[in-house]
Amino acid sequence: MPELKTMERQIVLVLTLDPGSSLTKIVYQIVYNCWEKSEPKILLMEPQVIEVSQELIEAYEAQRLTSADPENEAWIECEGEFYAVGFLAQKQFYAHAGLNELKYERAVLKLMAAVGAIAEREGLPDSFSVALASLLPYKEWRDCEKFERSATNALSNFCFRGKAFSLPLQVFECKPEGAGLVLTRGRKLGLATKERVILVLMMGYRDVSFLLFERGKIVDGGTSPKHYGLVLLVERVQQRTSGQDSEPLLRAIHRAAMAKKPGKDKQKLFQELVRSKKPQHQAEEIAQIMEAVRISRLEYWSILSGWLKSIIPTGVDEVVIGGGTAECFRSELKSHFATIDISWAAELEEDVRLAFNLSPEKDTLCLRLADVYGLSRSLLKKIEGGVGLVRKI
Repeated sequence: MPELKTMERQIVLVLTLDPGSSLTKIVYQIVYNCWEKSEPKILLMEPQVIEVSQELIEAYEAQRLTSADPENEAWIECEGEFYAVGFLAQKQFYAHAGLNELKYERAVLKLMAAVGAIAEREGLPDSFSVALASLLPYKEWRDCEKFERSATNALSNFCFRGKAFSLPLQVFECKPEGAGLVLTRGRKLGLATKERVILVLMMGYRDVSFLLFERGKIVDGGTSPKHYGLVLLVERVQQRTSGQDSEPLLRAIHRAAMAKKPGKDKQKLFQELVRSKKPQHQAEEIAQIMEAVRISRLEYWSILSGWLKSIIPTGVDEVVIGGGTAECFRSELKSHFATIDISWAAELEEDVRLAFNLSPEKDTLCLRLADVYGLSRSLLKKIEGGVGLVRKI
């Protein structure tokens, strides 16, 4: 990629992307002439992506009565193919989250949608550059060169909601999930980083992955052999209940895990899952769901903790834990790592809350944004310093 000195006198969209399987998380800033910059902002999009025909897009456009925010009506055209992305893909075309698909391929489509939505939201001119840092699971991190080529080609010629864009990808950086946390933690520890063995554990919706740092360098890393993220818990509950959809079930499981209420009060958290129309059956149905969640949590933690024992070497001084699933199992993780120092999201949660003015009700969102936010700060520092970027930590 070109060195940063070529970016002078340009408008640059500095964008950090976490193409998650439960939520696409984007932190962005606009840099003018390499020194003046906007405040950081977040853009959140549903994770769904689906290829559709031009005819279906035209039919949708013809029948809609009002105009929503661009990220909620996101569709793109690239190389003659049309895709709905995010909320539009989820609600209009019933797209799935693509848990078995390569993340970087879906990330390219999400990138185009995000860039187009931000350009429309911020009123950017037709001509600007993109500086991108993105996170990928460790097992897909080796695809970063394919990701760069695909992203470069896609941004050079695509349409967002009918508007054509041709944008240079001026800067590209790809890191494994957890890199934003360990880079932040490394800055806080300073030289002490090289004296500690640090395990970074990222607990997402699809997978759980880890990075092992020794003397400041990655010495090992990996991703759970199957989908050991929270999706596994959701699937186990579905097997023990009748006709439950994954999205509302996930919301209820998460609310119950976060709620500091006695068991009886928690029944209200599962009310939206009730399918029976008869009041005398509803209480029984809620009790069945709650019991399924309880047993499935025990089963899930048994599976996950067994895998954790198999990957954690002796001599680890500190574990940095991130990802939304971690919040649901905070007490179990504390017990599991009782003899090891724990850094929750590299202490970035409060920084995220203040940066984006999030309410206390958004605690879990702060945790989920910590990795991408940490990476965004690293990328911006390099751009401000005019330093060429490197691909590996």
